[in-house]
Amino acid sequence: MAGGELVSVNGTVVWDGTGTLRVRYDGTQTGLDPLTSSLRERLGERVLPVEALQSVEVRDGGLRLILREGADPLQSVTGCTALADPYDFPGVDPVLAERIAGEIRRTLARRDVPAAASRWLLAPPPAPDRIEGRDATLSVANGQLTFAYERGAGRRKTALGNPWSVPLDTVLDVEWRPYQGRIGGRGFLRIGTGQTPLERPKPKHDPAAMLTRRDADVDALFFAARLLTRIRP
Repeated sequence: MAGGELVSVNGTVVWDGTGTLRVRYDGTQTGLDPLTSSLRERLGERVLPVEALQSVEVRDGGLRLILREGADPLQSVTGCTALADPYDFPGVDPVLAERIAGEIRRTLARRDVPAAASRWLLAPPPAPDRIEGRDATLSVANGQLTFAYERGAGRRKTALGNPWSVPLDTVLDVEWRPYQGRIGGRGFLRIGTGQTPLERPKPKHDPAAMLTRRDADVDALFFAARLLTRIRP
């Protein structure tokens, strides 16, 4: 297969013609909100094996890569609801886009790729083992995730102890939300375990949640995506 390179205002998609895509976020669409713009700038380049794709669309002068459920930890944490889709590339050469999309579809058909992935197929962005939030610091060490709460966190927040640690193998899910730009719209990162109640308190009162610092939402997102790969290899 021929492969090819598609240049978009959102970045560049390079298809090698055999089974790998490289997405370079070397362009930024004007008018994006600061969070989305910062995310794309910091992502730099992502390598996608074709097995990570469920399908590919070409419409309205753009190309969109649709990933399989469970293939990308970053997308799994965001749910693609809080950010503009990082796999949507408008303003590309339509003829080249159709050819590349056809090659990708034929490759997927030959490999009989299922709808959901059984393991992560994209690496999470690099993230440290420790992150500071507004009301707590999260750290990962020796198979444990530890919440160390700030002095003013409140008794409901520290009800399980301060610091409070949970074994990584008991964490079932990781949730991340960015700052919403309004009163009470703080960003947060929180986990769920088998002991998590069905009705959870607000993140500012939840012992299993950390309010994120203003302008540090991308840091928390990368930490959350890496944490997800620790609990689901």
